[in-house]
Amino acid sequence: MTCPICKEKSVRRSRRQSVGDYVLSVLGVYPWRCRGCHTRFHARLMPVSDTFHAHCPICGNLALQRISPEHVHDALGFVWRLLGVPALRCEPCRYKYFSLLPLRGVRQKEEPVRASFPE
Repeated sequence: MTCPICKEKSVRRSRRQSVGDYVLSVLGVYPWRCRGCHTRFHARLMPVSDTFHAHCPICGNLALQRISPEHVHDALGFVWRLLGVPALRCEPCRYKYFSLLPLRGVRQKEEPVRASFPE
């Protein structure tokens, strides 16, 4: 996230101050404040195209790790384990959770092509 005024990357989530802030939050647009120029602005946590990929619900990180489902302690964890829903962990905030959304940029490993030499 970058500030639209000074283009600095050190921004933080701002507190919601009005009813309009709460309405926009329902739509996924949150208030932010720049630490450099102290400008307050509204922006999405992530682009709309990334909304349909697995991301951390706390910080919005897209670089997630698959972990064993036994490590996730959730109220309905046993249901997700029975259904085989993948368990994920966010490295920066260390949050563990289950998600039905696909990971972004994950591709199956392809077998290397081996050259065949005539004998």
